[in-house]
Amino acid sequence: MKTILIFLLLLLPIGLSAQNKPTEPSKKDSETKTNELQEVKIISLTEEQKEVLKVKNNINPVTIITAKQLENRAGNLNEVLARQAGVQVRSSGGLGSEARISIRGLEGKRVQVFIDGNALNTPDGSFGINDLPVQVIERIEIYKGSVPAYLGGDGLGSAVNVVTRHRDMSYIDANISRQSYNTESMGLILKKTFYKQGIEIGGGIFSTKSDNDYSFLSPYQPDLIIKRDHDKFKSVLGGLSIRFHKLWFDEIEIETAFVNNDKQIQGIQKNIQKAESESNAKVLALTLVKKRFFYDKLNFRFSLLLGDFNAKFKDLSFYSYNWDGSRTPSTLGQGELGIGPNLSTSIQKEIRQRLNLDYAINEKFNLNLNSAFRYGSFDPKDDVGNAYAGKNLFNYPANLTNSVTGLTFDSNFFNNKLLFSTAGKYYSNYIEGYNTSIYLTDTPDKISNNTGIFGYNFGFRYRFSESFLVKASHEKGVRLPNNAEFFGDGILITPAIFLKPEVAYNSSLGLIFDKTYRNEKRLQIDVNGFYMNVEELIQLSGNGLSLGYVNFAKARIVGADMDIKADITKTLFASCNATYQILTDTNEFIPATQNVPNPTYNLKIPNTPQLFANWNLEFHKDNWLCKNSKTRIIYDGSFTDEFNYGFKISIYDNFVIPAYVSHTLSFEQSFQDNRYTVSAEVNNLTDQEILNNYNLPLPGRTFRIKLRYLFLSKNKHHH
Repeated sequence: MKTILIFLLLLLPIGLSAQNKPTEPSKKDSETKTNELQEVKIISLTEEQKEVLKVKNNINPVTIITAKQLENRAGNLNEVLARQAGVQVRSSGGLGSEARISIRGLEGKRVQVFIDGNALNTPDGSFGINDLPVQVIERIEIYKGSVPAYLGGDGLGSAVNVVTRHRDMSYIDANISRQSYNTESMGLILKKTFYKQGIEIGGGIFSTKSDNDYSFLSPYQPDLIIKRDHDKFKSVLGGLSIRFHKLWFDEIEIETAFVNNDKQIQGIQKNIQKAESESNAKVLALTLVKKRFFYDKLNFRFSLLLGDFNAKFKDLSFYSYNWDGSRTPSTLGQGELGIGPNLSTSIQKEIRQRLNLDYAINEKFNLNLNSAFRYGSFDPKDDVGNAYAGKNLFNYPANLTNSVTGLTFDSNFFNNKLLFSTAGKYYSNYIEGYNTSIYLTDTPDKISNNTGIFGYNFGFRYRFSESFLVKASHEKGVRLPNNAEFFGDGILITPAIFLKPEVAYNSSLGLIFDKTYRNEKRLQIDVNGFYMNVEELIQLSGNGLSLGYVNFAKARIVGADMDIKADITKTLFASCNATYQILTDTNEFIPATQNVPNPTYNLKIPNTPQLFANWNLEFHKDNWLCKNSKTRIIYDGSFTDEFNYGFKISIYDNFVIPAYVSHTLSFEQSFQDNRYTVSAEVNNLTDQEILNNYNLPLPGRTFRIKLRYLFLSKNKHHH
């Protein structure tokens, strides 16, 4: 079962080793030294190992995180991602808070997230990669720079693709965890495989809740300590699936899933005590797979998803609250957030389709066609807000249709030493809705926008030896505006129906050294340089009651990163990585003026660290405490240099987020061949104050414990 729940998240942007080692498969996975003369015995690679090697050996700069690095950790996915070279996660709080993935300076909706090659897009951004249970993940691919065209989405370069796990057997996987700030989570996966009939039936349910009630020093009022007392979060995910293997298709899978999130809204600048949001979704998905047909050359994969999403927002308080607990009548009569009362519901229905055809022309040439289609209808309602405004501001439907089609041609020469790849992509986007504005007295006009634009990438990989290779690539990446940018919010943000797509031209050069020595020690070194020019960046502009999204920003991103991993001994693994990047505003003139000098021209773009690094030391040993057991003790450290959260135009501007160092200590102990596992972790060991995103404080020292039970049937189904 590839699990159910994943497809739920398929429709939703974020506002968008060897058994004992966390390294990727190496030559020793396929070659075993049998004597001093180095006689080689060939061992066939698993399908998963073949896929990992294929991804690592393509033209794209990529980091791979395997399931063995993830599945028993007590932490979350965002923390794992943030420890990778070139990657940061910009978070505004605890569990359930907004978190944006940043890769090489691009973040949020400009970095596309995929689940099994399907774009993770949703209008309200209420679900993200951190909502995925780690038990369902086989590996995570982090593309830094150019992105393969077979990933069917838009973005400005760099992407995260989560590959889900499928076990060809019956099994039970259950876990429960507890951590600081009254945070609890549980997960259960059940699967039964009927080998003779070629049928698999599975189901799963996952739940998480947290009070997020940590205290922090206010970034706005000196010496004010605030306890987050209105930041509770609850989430439930569940689903069922059935998979067939003995029909004409190699795989037919039907899945249904649901998710529900409840989130209180925590104030930072002012004390919010009543406002809250809720979202839920239901999904039905079909997947068809046929491998090696049409003269054993063609692979076919098709997916169809139907989604129904419901997002609610409630802000009805008659009072505004002060930090000392006192309250005063709301200045607007009702509502805490400063825009009047709201009791809104947004119903969104979507159809998603993806088709991938992979054709091996011969041993040297390969062709891949990927087509992704999306249709979404949006029906917002807020009768309370309309009554307060005295007119219909909110109840106007909209719809969106877009498609992304990519064609990739790969060729290899000189016994696979040289790989060339080139791809073209076409982005099509049609959106229609109503030109709402707070100033309108009549019914707004219905408007639409139809956009089409081409993108491309090309590059090569050359392997000088078994241990050393070089990669280079160039890409024109495109990000289509989303419906929120097109249509605004009906109150303060006016529609911008003629927005153009964002475009980025990025180049990468990488050197990779990977060698396994006779004593089974392994050394991996990955060094990359990157250069990017970004145009037509979409930003919110204006003031007062005249806000809207516009195309104007330009930026240049230059940097380098390095990643080193080493198996020091059979039981000791170490790694470190560092990233240096400079983001610069390249708008010479203020947009829409053409002749007024831009005061931030050639200044560093704020809220993005220039230098950050991570390091890791791991001890792992089998049968250390008892027979059939595994032990892992892991230390992780990270450093982020100080950076500004506002443009530093003069020496008097002081928008500094201080540098910080964070330490994490983890322990994992499994028994009876991984059937029982106990994990414990202390995150932010020294209780360092961390201000991560626009000066917003993150939780301090956090304690975690996790218990896991995994039962695998001894029978395995081969198909």
